[in-house]
Amino acid sequence: MINFFLPIFYQIININSTNPCFLNKTAGFNMLQNCGFGVDYLKAIILPWEWITGGYFSLVLVTLLILATYIKYHKVLYPLLIGVIFLPISWLLFPTQFLIFGIVLAFVGVGIMIWFVFVKQSND
Repeated sequence: MINFFLPIFYQIININSTNPCFLNKTAGFNMLQNCGFGVDYLKAIILPWEWITGGYFSLVLVTLLILATYIKYHKVLYPLLIGVIFLPISWLLFPTQFLIFGIVLAFVGVGIMIWFVFVKQSND
C-alpha cells in the first residue's frame, strides 16, 4: 500500500501586523511615540493618508495636481513640464511606483503631443 501520509516539511513565515500604529487601541499614551510623531513629523502626518490610499499618497496627490493643471490650462505641455522639473526631486524622495507612473505619464503626454503635431496639424 502506498503511504498517503508523507511527512510535511514547512517553514514558518512571520507576517507583520496589517494594522498601522495609529489603530493600535492597546498602545495607550505611547501610541503617538510609536507612530513616530517625536522623530519625523512629516511621516507621522502623512501616515493615515498613506494607509487610506494604500501607500500611494504621493501618486494620488501628484495625479490630482497634474489633472488640475491640465483642466485649468487645457494644454498637455504644462503638466509635462511640471513633471520634468520635479523628476530629479522625485527620483530621490519618492518610491519606484511614483517614478514608473511619472515616466508612463510623460510618454503618454509626449505621444499625444507627437500625434497632435503629425496627425492633427497635417490634416488642417
